[in-house]
Amino acid sequence: MKKVLDWTVRLIAVAILTPAFYFKLSGADRSIATFSALDAEPFGRYVVGFAEMAVVFLLLIPQTSWLGAMIAGVIMIGAIGSHISVLGFQGGAGVSFILAFVVFACCIVEIYASKDRNPIFTKMFSNKG
Repeated sequence: MKKVLDWTVRLIAVAILTPAFYFKLSGADRSIATFSALDAEPFGRYVVGFAEMAVVFLLLIPQTSWLGAMIAGVIMIGAIGSHISVLGFQGGAGVSFILAFVVFACCIVEIYASKDRNPIFTKMFSNKG
């Protein structure tokens, strides 16, 4: 059951992040408008787009899924914060906020589900004294 949950949350995050990074890197009007509103166009859009692309690959590899979840979690905190402080929740921005929140929740679950593969956690919580 743990393995099913592990793969499910990873695939949900990948399914949301794949079009997100594609639209950012291809220069979709909505992505440009979002990052313009954040005063981070084009540099911020490219950085976030490439980071999301890297996260997708990291999430698909079981040995690195913990790292992908941690990086994606940080990106989603930024996205959620951007909606709260600048972008708002109306129309497409509201959908983006909900999707960012779903990815964030998936990341939290994946960080827990992959704790045995995470060298930071295994070292931190090992019983070696």
